[in-house]
Amino acid sequence: MKRKSNSLTGGTGDVKPQILTVSTGTVGAADDYVTNQVQLPVPRFGGQKNLSTIFELLWVDWYIAPQDIGDSVVTHWAFLSTSSTRADADTATSVTLAEDIEEPRNFALGIYQRVLTTSGSSVFAMPIRIDLVDGAGNGILIATDRIIVTQGSIADATVSSSIAKIGYRLVNVGVQEYVGIVQAQQ
Repeated sequence: MKRKSNSLTGGTGDVKPQILTVSTGTVGAADDYVTNQVQLPVPRFGGQKNLSTIFELLWVDWYIAPQDIGDSVVTHWAFLSTSSTRADADTATSVTLAEDIEEPRNFALGIYQRVLTTSGSSVFAMPIRIDLVDGAGNGILIATDRIIVTQGSIADATVSSSIAKIGYRLVNVGVQEYVGIVQAQQ
């Protein structure tokens, strides 16, 4: 569906999503966090009077710790954020996971927990798709030049990382909306 030029996000008519692949980096120890700051390839065009081009995130496909897929007891989670909410080697716990869920700057959080069942088996499939689009087809607007990719894990016995394939499109927004989004995301 094509947006109208007077829609809330300004609308560029760009309905063809692109894919950006990002990685968390490697978690090297159990009960740990790893973060990676990713620069977004936002074009800075001249001559667009009173408009700014920003990212609109549509969906995220998480591949959470695929290196650890055979571990029988582990919890991993990964999320995107517009601001640093964790640092490398911060201790990861179920309490910090709850804090990650509550933090308003964090989004697209995927959780993968593997527990050995009484029958000795468990089933898990990737990717975990996080749909970021509302009922009107609008995604999450990101006005910063970077996002933070974070992975946390509890009881991890394997060095691992998580990969996100992010569906996005570029949209133009008015300067006032751009400034408001930037302020909310920092």
